Amino acid sequence: MGKKQRTEGAAKRDLASFCAFWAMFIAAVLFVVQLILNAVGVDLGAVANIFTIIAAIMLGIAIVFPAWRYACSKGKGWRIVCIIMFILYFVLAICGNIIF
Repeated sequence: MGKKQRTEGAAKRDLASFCAFWAMFIAAVLFVVQLILNAVGVDLGAVANIFTIIAAIMLGIAIVFPAWRYACSKGKGWRIVCIIMFILYFVLAICGNIIF
């Protein structure tokens, strides 16, 4: 019996699923660690910002692939909007947590 070949679409769905799972896992762990440290009264200071930035970036990575696939199915204008939104999200995820 021959090997079953994966299509390009299946490979993309697998990549999106992989990124989504690990982004959610890492973000959840970071949030739990931050919650525990805050509960015991440890002042995290800049470390809290780093945790928040990492979690925001990981969640952003998880949404990039499905959002891009959706935008590509809609047309060129949607792809441009999608790219602008990706850039805006990641810049604000990093700079927004540092400034505020």
